[in-house]
Amino acid sequence: MFPYPSGTLHLGHLRVYTVADALSRYRAMRGNIVLQPMGWDAFGLPAENAAIDKEVSPEVWTERNIAHMRGQMESTMLLGLDWSREINTSSADYYRWTQWLFLKLYKAGLAYQRYAFVNWDPVDQTVLADELIDAEGRSWRSGAVVERRPLRQWYFRTTVYSKSLLDGLKEIEGNEWRDVVQMQRGWLGTLDGTQIELDVNSVVSSEEQHIKDESGVLGVTGERVSIFTKYPGLAVADVISHIDVHPGSVYFEEQFRMPETQRGLNTSRKLVLCSHHLTGNDGSFKLSLSSTTAASPWPERLAVAVRHPFTGRQIPMIRLPNSTQHETMAFPNQLSFNLKPRGTSLCLTDLLDLPSSDTKLTLLNSESTLQPVDPASVSLNEVDRYAFVTSVPELNGVAVSQSEEKAMDALRRSGRGGYWSSELRTDWLVSRQRYWGTPIPIVHCRKCGPVPVPEDQLPVRLPPLRRSLKRGDAPLKDNMEWRNTVCPRCGGPGDRETDTLDTFVDSSWYYLRYLDPQNHREVCERRKAHGGLPVDIYVGGIEHAIRHLYYARFMAHFLYDLGITPCREPFSRFLPIGLILGQTFVEPNTGRYVAPTEVQKCQDSAGRTAWSEERTGSPLKITWDKMSKSKLNGVDPAEVVKRHGTELVRLTMLANVGPHRERKWQEDGVLRGIVNWQSKISRLVDSLVELSKTSSSWVVRFGLEDPLYSHPINFRSVHEHIVNQVNHCYNDTFVLSTVIARLQELTDLLRKTAQPSGGPGPTSFMYFRALADLIVMLAPIAPVFACEMWSRLQIACNENTSSNVLNLLRSVESSDDNGFHPLGTWPYDLSKFALDQPFPVYSGCAELDIGSRNSGKVDEFRSTSN
Repeated sequence: MFPYPSGTLHLGHLRVYTVADALSRYRAMRGNIVLQPMGWDAFGLPAENAAIDKEVSPEVWTERNIAHMRGQMESTMLLGLDWSREINTSSADYYRWTQWLFLKLYKAGLAYQRYAFVNWDPVDQTVLADELIDAEGRSWRSGAVVERRPLRQWYFRTTVYSKSLLDGLKEIEGNEWRDVVQMQRGWLGTLDGTQIELDVNSVVSSEEQHIKDESGVLGVTGERVSIFTKYPGLAVADVISHIDVHPGSVYFEEQFRMPETQRGLNTSRKLVLCSHHLTGNDGSFKLSLSSTTAASPWPERLAVAVRHPFTGRQIPMIRLPNSTQHETMAFPNQLSFNLKPRGTSLCLTDLLDLPSSDTKLTLLNSESTLQPVDPASVSLNEVDRYAFVTSVPELNGVAVSQSEEKAMDALRRSGRGGYWSSELRTDWLVSRQRYWGTPIPIVHCRKCGPVPVPEDQLPVRLPPLRRSLKRGDAPLKDNMEWRNTVCPRCGGPGDRETDTLDTFVDSSWYYLRYLDPQNHREVCERRKAHGGLPVDIYVGGIEHAIRHLYYARFMAHFLYDLGITPCREPFSRFLPIGLILGQTFVEPNTGRYVAPTEVQKCQDSAGRTAWSEERTGSPLKITWDKMSKSKLNGVDPAEVVKRHGTELVRLTMLANVGPHRERKWQEDGVLRGIVNWQSKISRLVDSLVELSKTSSSWVVRFGLEDPLYSHPINFRSVHEHIVNQVNHCYNDTFVLSTVIARLQELTDLLRKTAQPSGGPGPTSFMYFRALADLIVMLAPIAPVFACEMWSRLQIACNENTSSNVLNLLRSVESSDDNGFHPLGTWPYDLSKFALDQPFPVYSGCAELDIGSRNSGKVDEFRSTSN
């Protein structure tokens, strides 16, 4: 996951990129061809708002930030990044292919436009996803109370892939995804129904039509409504009474109601009852309700209806003002079946005089002379005992209990649904009413409707701004020179789409572009895609483990169906990185936050350590929270690196706590421990250098003559166990804090057997090999320190040319003929740097040997802290 170029790195960046870099360096030392690229998730609302505040263009703001952050990464973070593959989502070279993917989705029927309620942020002037709104109904970014507005928006039909996405989780389950697989399952929900798309049409004359949006008259011709049902057989066979329209539906709005003259409105504003004579000669009649006011509490037929896709019957839409359904429910339009007991359906069907369908039910295994019955006389619990008598050929004569798959197949063939999905999940809303985003490659034509821009005309470029942006501006809508174009289909006048794409679209496929970033002919050469996917390890913040991952997996499944990628699941493993928490000081009486620079340590009445405000002496409450400016608990990483150096900060980030857990940032305790550990390693290596300078007879003993061969500590066994555990952590669990713990254990083992402690020290080959292993195993997490220690070891070995050290090392180099354990051999080349050495493995490490399974495949690594 690549970062948003905010302009400065924070501690979250440091943690995520340190973990990714350590794993990348380990893989390279194990013999893999490693790809660790970097790019920028550069489009989006934050950049546009920042540009407005700074009175510069979003492009200038973004490029400036990218240059600064790239410099920080190169100069202070010591990351082994491949900058030749750098990508930028706001570059036309990149968003050309985002637009190409949109066109492929559109051609496949997976991109569509729909009139619906959206969450509107009145401050940022754009649409928000439900997940970007807090429990109080406010935008998480601007803090504004979100409004619900009806707008025509673009969607991706992600629910079509619900089953594929759910099945795909079985492929990756158990690969150290921790809770992320369950999070994805929870997001997808239980797939126990399907969406059905029904055409909407008006039931009033054009003279009486009052359906409008902000641009004028809005007809419903061509509009569809998505309805979720758990009973596809009943729906396709048309056992439908009507559509319940709840307050969360765009069709609940005033403009979709019947004209007042047809609502039964009278001057007394009292309840109006209409009488209807019933069929028969007994003179019986029924009374029905008519709404009396604009804010009527009574159900009423709307001025729009839906058409059944197989019978052609017009199905009424009924407005339910007293609905208890929440207005943010996923599917506010619901099917009401013509079955017994019908509850409100009984009242509405009779009192509103709703037409019924011609579909009947016949009892299974009954006499042929038995007449089919009205579905209204059969309950939902009994309906499986019947078969359909319907004009829908796919289901006529089919038992209700066996109709499900036939109905789903009919829906799929008609392009109106038939894919298993959840009532919790709707399609992905991708429209944004902002300038700084990927333009949607669609031209609207009065004659042809929406027409896709031909692929050879991509990219549709963002027009340059004529002046600085201000809040509420709509530069794409207002730029008529850019909007006015030619319809690609008929050659007549056309109007470009002025919405831009959600930035999650840009970040849903970027990992693929890393494999072929300079390709101007195709999104990625198939040979490179097949050689580089799936990504071996995907490193990113836990906050991105649901929505971003869901969208990326959806796009990957689609790319697989296009034949571009070799696998549906794009990531073999996902490593979620926990948040960095800062120490927060709060004045308990007022709730006021106090900056750490204004806090002093003291003692409470019981003599325990406490904290108080330096200025007032007031006692303070201490909590640990996500770092934020509002809570005054942020830590400037540049200052931390300036004080302690990048290497020390890297190790402090990794120590004590696994990367998936939250990290409480404290510089004192952990940092002092790391400094002490580095000092111990440095003294071990320095003693070797001193020995090489002062001893003319430095003899290293090997094999049975090795002083540690039969040492009481069982040196070899402990050494072997540590190497095993370190490989396991680097390769399988990714708990790098355990790597540090095991290397500290090896450091202590070496100190116990060093000459100052009465041990043989470097006169033992086993000791010498373990010291070299310590440095090499340290290299992925502390590359500079490890290289420094390795350089001193090289000096020690080359200082005393009369010693037998080099000759001995050459004699046992990677040799298995000596009959001893592999850790008793010498695999290293002292003429090379530490990072160029092979990573040590123990005798039972074959199953961990990822280099043996490489087969030319590229390992990819990602990092994020958006």
